[in-house]
Amino acid sequence: MKIGFDEIRLINALDSIARVSAKDCFVEENTIVYLVPNEGMRKAIGKNGSTIEKVKKQLGKNIELYEYSSKPEEFFSKAFYKASVEGIEIKKMKQRNVAIVKTDNTNKRAILQNLGRLNKIKELAKRNYNIEEVRIR
Repeated sequence: MKIGFDEIRLINALDSIARVSAKDCFVEENTIVYLVPNEGMRKAIGKNGSTIEKVKKQLGKNIELYEYSSKPEEFFSKAFYKASVEGIEIKKMKQRNVAIVKTDNTNKRAILQNLGRLNKIKELAKRNYNIEEVRIR
């Protein structure tokens, strides 16, 4: 994963306000997506979301935080926190790492209804876990 000058500037902005160093970040439309270590998540959000609001005001964009984990299965489990996930499996298929997220139809529908969020999770998985495809089953 390569981080450019703009991403470094955004990571430094989060660090200067929240005192949390993000592992990764990227901009998608009007949203900055940060991947934050699990021990820094509470600090990054702040009491009643006050810290994240400061970051949002200073940078003039919406902010989304995702929790980093050393295990990709834990990352997906936390990223899909609104859905009840039955299991996550990482497989190698045709020289590509594929994450298979298993859930029931109701939760599958909930995940697929928010394609913007799903695409951000896919991008973080690709950049940080070398997972090129995410399948919801």
